Amino acid sequence: MVRKLDNKAASIADLKGLTKKRIPQFAYEYLVGGCNNDRAVCHNRDALDNVFLQPSYLSRTQAASLKTTALGVQYDAPFGIAPLGLSGLIWPKAAKYHANAAKKANIPYILSTLASTSIEDAAACAGSNLWFQLYPPKDIEIRLDLMRRAQQVGCNNLVVTIDVPVAGRRPNDIKNGLSVPPKISANSIYQTLLRPSWAVANAFNGMPAFANMQPYMNKLSNLQDVANYIRSSLKEPVSIAILEQLRQQWPGKLIVKGVLSVEDAKLAAAINADAIIVSNHGGRQLDLAHSPVEMMREIVDSVGDKLEIYVDSGVESGVDIARYLALGAKMVFSGRPYMYGVGAFGERGADHCIDIFYSELEQVMNQLGCSTPHELVRFLK
Repeated sequence: MVRKLDNKAASIADLKGLTKKRIPQFAYEYLVGGCNNDRAVCHNRDALDNVFLQPSYLSRTQAASLKTTALGVQYDAPFGIAPLGLSGLIWPKAAKYHANAAKKANIPYILSTLASTSIEDAAACAGSNLWFQLYPPKDIEIRLDLMRRAQQVGCNNLVVTIDVPVAGRRPNDIKNGLSVPPKISANSIYQTLLRPSWAVANAFNGMPAFANMQPYMNKLSNLQDVANYIRSSLKEPVSIAILEQLRQQWPGKLIVKGVLSVEDAKLAAAINADAIIVSNHGGRQLDLAHSPVEMMREIVDSVGDKLEIYVDSGVESGVDIARYLALGAKMVFSGRPYMYGVGAFGERGADHCIDIFYSELEQVMNQLGCSTPHELVRFLK
């Protein structure tokens, strides 16, 4: 626990504010932005703010315990770290810091295919808390090798993201030159000079790279060649046929991420997925998407007896985690808040973000008179 940071940042909003002051504007806008007009990002916030819980003061039983079980494994809290592509852009070694923090706190950590840290390095930090998120490459051999590498380090949970059939259109990133490869401009150089600690950290650690894909790039060094390779190898949309193949090829637990309809939830259940993550990708892919808040109850009612249901998108506090749990989620994931932690305080910030979530959720549960996370559904009125 890093309670001594409370006087500097007592909330996720505080961490976000500190991060804005510590990293260049182009990196901050990449982190907080959605797509198109950011309507889906705002809608996630609005939808969560309209979920209220009703306390039961005279029928409480015992103090709250945040322990929960997901896919047969006990965790110390019902929340985890969502996959973050190129997290090294926000702060060097962010993925390793998150993996270490997840192991210490005993919560799940999902490593992205496009992370700046390799499966092997993440596993050395997270241990059995590591889950691996796969964007299935077109090349079957590469796809199988990524899964083999995950199995080899003891990862049992494969998370397949289905909601990126095309790249999201993000105007701020386009203007800031945050394409693949990045376009360096006078403005980006100026923004970097305004954030010397970020500049120094990157100078010591080097620019972030797609660590998991590097073994398949045949020693490509030119940024344009790397960009073309990533585009061509990971551009195929995930179909139900691909999910069926992955189900046959992966011996562990299969989690389908990006479900936002009852139809897709039923299809995931039909191919024997073990869990789904209801998500609109944090508002980064489809600006007119529903919030998961609006879809949770219908999805839970439709497939809740067939697989485990998790959720992400829009989480900014332990209160939000309580809201999603009350809507029927068994585990709540988020990405941006953990990046705010590292952006604000480096390695200590990863631990501090978890502490904030834990303290806020525990306080809400004790205030309501709720003993366990799965009982929060009783308080939704």
